Amino acid sequence: MSETRAGDRAAFFLLGAAIGAAAALLMAPASGARTRRRLVGKGEEVADYLIDTGKELVEKCEDLYERSGELGVDATRELSGKYRALLEHSKQLLDEAKTTLRRAKSAVTGQ
Repeated sequence: MSETRAGDRAAFFLLGAAIGAAAALLMAPASGARTRRRLVGKGEEVADYLIDTGKELVEKCEDLYERSGELGVDATRELSGKYRALLEHSKQLLDEAKTTLRRAKSAVTGQ
């Protein structure tokens, strides 16, 4: 959920920057050269912010990827253990069923 918030913040920041830049151009009492310098500065700030946010997102994705691998290994081990236990229990039930059938057959045949 925090990744979504970071993306939303970046989008709102860019939207605000664009609106601010447009308003600054329309209402700027400064000269065109000075306004352009200010816009370049703000553009660099936005670019730096986006680069930093992108790096954070990449780090979070790497962490999630590593964690998902660890979870997969853990789940595999757990399921493997449960499968072994189920297999042993099934063998035991099968042996018990065979014994019960042999006894029933012996009782029916009178031996």
